[in-house]
Amino acid sequence: MEFLKKKYNLRKYLFFAFLVITVSNCFQKNENYYQFWKGYDHLQRSIKSTSKNEVYFAALAGSLSEENESQLQKSPEGYPFLSLSGNIDNQQNWNLHWNEPEPPKYDYLAKVTFVPKQWEEHEIYAVERKIIHKLNGYQPRDFFKWFHDFALAINDHNAYQSLKSSSQNLQFLCSAMQCHVTENAEWHTLEFTINEDTKSKFPGFYQRTGSRLEKTKLNIEVWDKLNPTHRFKITNMGKAIQFHFPINPPADYFLSPKEIRFLGDIEIRSFGITVKINNLEYKLKTSFENQTDTLNGHFVRIGKKEINGSFFYIIPQGFVNFFIPGNMDEYFNEFFTLLIQGTQGKGGSQIHATFRKSPRGQINTITTYNETKRKRFSLFGGDDSQKASNDFDFFAAWEEAMLQDLK
Repeated sequence: MEFLKKKYNLRKYLFFAFLVITVSNCFQKNENYYQFWKGYDHLQRSIKSTSKNEVYFAALAGSLSEENESQLQKSPEGYPFLSLSGNIDNQQNWNLHWNEPEPPKYDYLAKVTFVPKQWEEHEIYAVERKIIHKLNGYQPRDFFKWFHDFALAINDHNAYQSLKSSSQNLQFLCSAMQCHVTENAEWHTLEFTINEDTKSKFPGFYQRTGSRLEKTKLNIEVWDKLNPTHRFKITNMGKAIQFHFPINPPADYFLSPKEIRFLGDIEIRSFGITVKINNLEYKLKTSFENQTDTLNGHFVRIGKKEINGSFFYIIPQGFVNFFIPGNMDEYFNEFFTLLIQGTQGKGGSQIHATFRKSPRGQINTITTYNETKRKRFSLFGGDDSQKASNDFDFFAAWEEAMLQDLK
């Protein structure tokens, strides 16, 4: 969500679901998967090395505030935009360039345009974002096979213990955080807790992600609409994030879902107020046909939202230069209108992605559209401790562990 900084909503919060995604990579060596994730890791590191400009990286992710518009170039129509494109050479080195004309041939291309719009008396951006990369060897259907296998392993104590002892990935996560599995009548629960070990090894991740978890209470239910028994749940308790898998999952559990639903309750306690969001629903439709996988997602509805407490009885350091809404209820109402319905006739926040294999390779295209306020606000703060770059060392080490399991 925009007010949660860089859309800390169901989609962004599910960053923690990569704990499931990457742990599930541990079941078998796979050269194709290894090459894909190795290429993805190398691409991300190369992008990171191209600039130290935090505004650029935020804009590449689709986030911009009015005071930073001047740091971006303008399109012929006068809209702030950012682009990054380039190719990889025979030595697997990326040659990437910001804000250059679109090349006739490329291995990576990203462009984000922020179109200022007027919505009643409000100034907003319509954010159009497109990313194309040509990494080979992995599609969403492969993830769901991994996810299926992992859920079955969690259900089998011996299989999980074997995985835990052999997986470099899982060993890394359990050394960087506390981890264990519990069981009740309905769920097997895998829990990761950010602790003092995390603080010692990855202080930036501990400070940024740990503090955000502490301020948040989360309950997300996920299920396949056509197979209601295919379900799982994500929750947290302070700095502990939990993944709940059903006892005795069906044999075809999430092997080929058609319409995945996410239903979330989120509570945020920050700076003297409590924000409660109930029944925020998201729909992700999938299609696996021949050599092409397609994903289409958008928000469906919100059930209830409420705000309690006295906001900004003390203005914390780091917020002095931030936009502070005069009416919190009004701000949140406007935010959810932009998120779910939209105001420009295109609908609310949405994603469309295709992963297409051909004899000449694989082309992966991701496009997103959303509408945001030009004046941005974050409940998590605006100081340096909240920069996304604080998480980089943790993710870099994590990706290395994942690659060890795949090779």
